Amino acid sequence: MIPSLVWASMRQRPGRSLLLLLGYALGVGVTVALLSIGDALVEQSRDRDLLGGGDLLVLPAGIDLETLRTGGVSSLYFTLDQARFYHREVLTGPRFADDIEAVAPWLEDELLYLEAGSERIAVSAGGHIPSAAKALGASPDLIAGRWEDTESDRLWMRPEPVEKLREIDAFRPTPPAAAGDSTWAEWHYFNVVSPDESEWIYLTFLAGGDVPDGEWGGRVLLTYVHADGAQRSQFIDVAPEGIELQFDRPDLEMGDSYVRLRPDGTYEIRATVPGAGGELGLEVLLEPELHRYLPPVNVSPGGFPSGYVVPVLRGTATGSVCVDGSCTEWENASAYHDHNWGVWRDVTWDWGHFEAGDLSILYGGVRQSTEDGTDRSGGRFAFVVDSLGLAAILPIRNIEYEWTGDEPTRMRLEASLGEQSLRLDVPVDHWLATEQEADGRSRTFYQLRGTAEVDAVLVDGPVSGRGSGSFETWRTR
Repeated sequence: MIPSLVWASMRQRPGRSLLLLLGYALGVGVTVALLSIGDALVEQSRDRDLLGGGDLLVLPAGIDLETLRTGGVSSLYFTLDQARFYHREVLTGPRFADDIEAVAPWLEDELLYLEAGSERIAVSAGGHIPSAAKALGASPDLIAGRWEDTESDRLWMRPEPVEKLREIDAFRPTPPAAAGDSTWAEWHYFNVVSPDESEWIYLTFLAGGDVPDGEWGGRVLLTYVHADGAQRSQFIDVAPEGIELQFDRPDLEMGDSYVRLRPDGTYEIRATVPGAGGELGLEVLLEPELHRYLPPVNVSPGGFPSGYVVPVLRGTATGSVCVDGSCTEWENASAYHDHNWGVWRDVTWDWGHFEAGDLSILYGGVRQSTEDGTDRSGGRFAFVVDSLGLAAILPIRNIEYEWTGDEPTRMRLEASLGEQSLRLDVPVDHWLATEQEADGRSRTFYQLRGTAEVDAVLVDGPVSGRGSGSFETWRTR
C-alpha cells in the first residue's frame, strides 16, 4: 500500500515530491560524508607513518594537535624544553626500558632563511637522527650518498658520563642582560657530610662582579660544622689574575683551590682557606651517581637572569678534611653538587635537598623583592629521582616554617600535580644564621639541617621513607 501512496503523491504533486526527495538525499549524504571524515581522522590518529613511525608522540604542552597535523602556522616555532633530558633519562632511561623499543627526535617545518647574493629565500627544513629514525621504521628513502649519525648526534643521544657533565656543568659567558651589573655571579657549590653524619662541609667557589668592565673577582668560602655545635666559616678573595674558568667544562682554578673534572667523570676538589683562627681545607674526589641530576633550568620570575643545574644530586666523596692542621680521612661520604648563575640584587630563595632511601629529593625557587615591597616568584618546584631516573616534577603548593623567636624549629612542604604528591615534615636539628643589610632592610639567611619524614605518591605508586638533608631560606625584618 505504501508504494501506491508514494506513486499517487508523485503523480499529483511531482514538484513537491522531488524537492522532498532531494532534501532527504542531501541530509543522508552529509551524514555519510561526516561519518567518513570522522572515521578517516580516527584511522590517521592510529597511523604510525603520520606520527613519524611511532605509537607515542611527545609534544610541547598547549599545542594545537589538529593544526600541527595539517601543517598550519601554529605548528611553527614550537620547541620541547629539556628534550635532551627527557630523551636520555625518561624515554630511553631504565624505568621504561621494557616498554619503549625505540625513540626518535623529530624536527619538522622549521622556517629558515638562506642568503643568495642580495636575495633572501625562505625555506622549510626538518631534521632527524639517522639511527633513531631507522630504529623507529621511519627513515626516508635514500637516493644517493650516505645518511649516518654524526658525532653531534651521538652526543645528543648517548653522551658518556664525563661528556654529559661537561655539557651541563660548564661556566657561561656573562649574558647581555647582566652586563655592568655588579651582582652577577656564578658559582660551584658542594655539600659533603662525614660518613657518620657528625660533621659536614659547605663549600662555594664563586666568580662574579662587573665582569665586562673588569671589576670582578672570586671567592672561596668554606664552612665547617660539627653536630656538637662547633662551626667555622672562612673565605679568601681571589683577584681576576688568579682565576681561570672554562666555558666548555666545569674546571675552575682560584689561587691554590680548584675544581677539576677528570676523564673518568669524577670531580677533583681542593680548597685551602686561611683564617685568623687557623686554616680550613678539603681535598676529595667526588663520584656522581648515574641518573641523579637536574638539567640546567631557568628559575627567574622574569626581568633578570637566574639559572640552576644540579650535576650531582647524590654522590660519594673520598679524601681528607683538615681543621687547623689536623686532617681526617673521609671515605664514601655523602656528597651533593650544584651550579648557579644569575643577578642577585634583592634576590632570595627557598632550597632543600634530602636523601630518603632510594629517593633523592630536591626543591627550590627564587624570588625578587621589587621597589613597591612585593615579591616576584619564579615558581617553586620539587624534583624527585630514584635509581631508575626521574620519578616526579611537582609544583610546590605550600612551604611553612615554625619559629621560636629567631630559631627555626620545623619545616613542612607540600607539592602535588594530578594524582602525584609529595609531603615533607622536617624538624630542624641544626641551623646557621647569617645577617645581611640591603637597601635599609635587614635579612637573615638560614642554612639548616634535619631529618625528613617523606610521604609521596610518585610514578610507580605510594612511597614513604625517612632521610637527612640540608635546606635554606631567608627571613626579612
